[in-house]
Parts: sequence; structure tokens; C-alpha cells
Amino acid sequence: MKIVVRADKSAVEIEGYVNAVGRDSRTLTDEYGYPYKEQMEPGVFARAIAAKNEQDIPMLLDHDYDRVIGGTSTNLTLEEDSIGCHALAVVTDPEVIKKAEEKKLRGWSFGFIPLDHRDVYTSEGDRKIITEMELVEVTLVDDEMIPVYAGTSVHTRAEGEEPQKIHLRTKDDDVIYHIIEERAAKPEESKTIDYSKYEETINRLKSR
Repeated sequence: MKIVVRADKSAVEIEGYVNAVGRDSRTLTDEYGYPYKEQMEPGVFARAIAAKNEQDIPMLLDHDYDRVIGGTSTNLTLEEDSIGCHALAVVTDPEVIKKAEEKKLRGWSFGFIPLDHRDVYTSEGDRKIITEMELVEVTLVDDEMIPVYAGTSVHTRAEGEEPQKIHLRTKDDDVIYHIIEERAAKPEESKTIDYSKYEETINRLKSR
């Protein structure tokens, strides 16, 4: 993840991958305690983003819906490329800017509801390939959520609806900070030119 704090401290630009598709997660456990690894099928993010049909996908801080810091309808761009789900955001939230300046932002995470998957059983372990999902939110993770989890889930329920399990996943990543400092332009130093030698030469020429 690349983080750039603007010189005037008015915003922070955050870019990176929410998830790399086709790659194993760390080991997770299912509801019965059995270990498995998870992969996001290539194309699953593109379909999930398109399925929102311009509906906002919120951007949160630490999966907290009381800390909405943007979304795809305002300051967040999400798209899937050959690597995975790429995110680019320009955040003006003062708390996020402060955390960025203090190098406390750790990475991206996202919440999703799996709609379909296929199981792959191998001698090296079981894998669950997510083939369809609903992308519920993306999140910036800070140092308050350390140690970062590989995967967990929460339950949410809208009034009158059955509970839905939202799976949360955090991507391990290197974070590169670029703090742009304001530098006052230095006025050019005035140079005093010594004309005395020229004057002496001129005077000698005149006296001839």
C-alpha cells in the first residue's frame, strides 16, 4: 500500500490492493473448526463491483460503520486488474490524515457476503474458491487492529431480515509512506559585484 500525505496536510492519497485474486489466504477455520485456505476467483471482484450498479460501496476505518470515510460514489475508486482488487482513495478525514502522518495505517481490508464457491480438496489441504460474492465494504486498517487477522466474520441484520454473516479479510502488505513536506522557497541570495578592478582599468585607459 502506498500512502502520500499532501504538503498542505489537506488530504492523504492511499493506493494499493484490497486483495490479490487467485492466491491462497492464510489458514482459516470453518464453523466446525476445520482448517482451509481461501482464494478469490479472478473476476469475482469485477462482477461484485458491477453488481452494485453505481450503488455506493462504503469505505470505513477499522470496519466501523460509525467511521465512514468515503465510498465509491465520492472519493474511492475500485477496479479489478490482473493482480486483484485495486483501490485508490483521496481521504480528507483529519483523523486518517493524522494517522498517516504518524505512519499508523497498516493496510486494506474488506467485508463480503459469499454467494457461491467451490471446494477443492488436495493432499496439501482444502481450499475454498469464492466464485460469487457481494462486496459490502472496504476498510483502512490502523495500528489499533494489530495483530491483523487473516480472516474473521461478523453478523449483521437489517430490521425484519435474517442475520447475514459478513466475512472480513485483511491483506498482508508492505506500506510505503511518502510525507510531502512544505518547503519555503529560498530567496535568491543577492550577490555584490566588486567593480573596483574594472574602474581601475577604465581609469588607466582614460589617463593614457
